[in-house]
Amino acid sequence: MNCIFCKKNSDNSKSVEHIIPQSLGNDNHILEKGIVCDACNNYFSTKIEREVLDLPYFRSLRNRNYIPNKKKKIPNEVGFFGNLKFGKVEILESEGKSLQIVVEKKEIFEKILSGELTNFKIPIQNRPPKKHLLLSRLLGKIAIEALAQKVKKVDNWNLEFVNDKGLDVLREYVRYGKGQYWEYYTRKVYEETEMFTSQKEEKSYQILNEYDLIYYEEKYIIFICIILGIEYAILLNGQDISIYEKWLKENNYKSPLDTDEDKRINQ
Repeated sequence: MNCIFCKKNSDNSKSVEHIIPQSLGNDNHILEKGIVCDACNNYFSTKIEREVLDLPYFRSLRNRNYIPNKKKKIPNEVGFFGNLKFGKVEILESEGKSLQIVVEKKEIFEKILSGELTNFKIPIQNRPPKKHLLLSRLLGKIAIEALAQKVKKVDNWNLEFVNDKGLDVLREYVRYGKGQYWEYYTRKVYEETEMFTSQKEEKSYQILNEYDLIYYEEKYIIFICIILGIEYAILLNGQDISIYEKWLKENNYKSPLDTDEDKRINQ
């Protein structure tokens, strides 16, 4: 077995790879040990995923949806009393169990006790950045792994995958930061709190994440994922994201992931 990113032998690797970060609610979509070597796994975790998940949007998203990190901790959020001149305060939350507000400045604390500060605000970050280098690389990494997941049942898939020169440009961009910025597409397709039901399930449920690949015009491989209502798309073999916009126009802007299996309750 060779790593699908660095192409080095990965027979002794011990870590499984979460295709979508575990800290975005993914416990199911996993690649077996060796498909991504320990070195690449660690690089993505510390140099890309951690930085992206610390962006204001993702911290806010995970905090308000009670999505813990690998250590089962929900990320803290910040808020403020009055206006920003009094400074920010930290909000500690624990999946509906408790809410703590940490006030470090004595001046703010005294004004709260005296009743001078009563208006507490929590800014809501409801859209991810439309252009961000590390988010672009993370989406490229997820796309490559999703493709590997799809083809790994084919005989000799690993050798063909590693030797596929058509993936090398994205592979080197994702793993080593080489090459030009890789465009991605993003839009809101439903509310993050949306509840779904299906013919197979009697219970309602929330979809934290889902993804798929489409083959367009017999040459473009487009990866699409939805994470809590936000759709992301990126090409595996090209940087012109207008290709996906063209696909959307031809399909009445319906998401490729909008199927008959999952139905929104409020439709």
